[in-house]
Amino acid sequence: MSESKNNPLDSLDKELKIDNLFSIPFVQYQLKDFESMNKDLKEIILKKEKESPTTLKSNQGGWQSEGDFFRWGGESIEKLNSIFMKVIQTATTKLDFIQTLPMDFHIYGWANVNRKGHSNIAHIHPMSTWSGTYYVDAGDEIEMDKCGLFEAFNPNTSHLMSFFPGLIAGERLYQPKTGMLNLFPSYLRHGVRTYYGNTPRICVAINANMKIKTA
Repeated sequence: MSESKNNPLDSLDKELKIDNLFSIPFVQYQLKDFESMNKDLKEIILKKEKESPTTLKSNQGGWQSEGDFFRWGGESIEKLNSIFMKVIQTATTKLDFIQTLPMDFHIYGWANVNRKGHSNIAHIHPMSTWSGTYYVDAGDEIEMDKCGLFEAFNPNTSHLMSFFPGLIAGERLYQPKTGMLNLFPSYLRHGVRTYYGNTPRICVAINANMKIKTA
């Protein structure tokens, strides 16, 4: 019998199994027929920007409202609230839980307006479950490196110096698009690179807190 037939590694390529442990869900949903809702949201947010001073959190320039966006009232805001809630509920059911628990979510949100030269430093959202953004108006379509990319960072920072350093990306970049909703775990460190467009970028950000239903 030849040596190759006795080699225990002959079937290695077919039988080797790799599990990617502790993956991070990043959810995207592109809304359809959003023009009317976005037109109304844009008017409401830009009006509010003129009436209220900005809060100062992760935003470097630009305007950010208080976290009471969903209490402003109006059909378009209520509709966006329902959309966020449905996406959160649907995304949660697709997670690989050991068991399914009856749960509710409480969400709160804030509006953001970024203009030319504005950005958001890298940050997390403590004490929340899901976080997300909805782009009411992503602004001008310009070069990728100037459009203010959404940047998500690998939370496993130890890989940068120990596991194929320099070969595995430490961040992922996403281009904002009007009508796009992003959802991700609140512990995911993220930011927004400097936006260089002339048209204001308008988005709504949210945090969602999970609560276990009790009988």
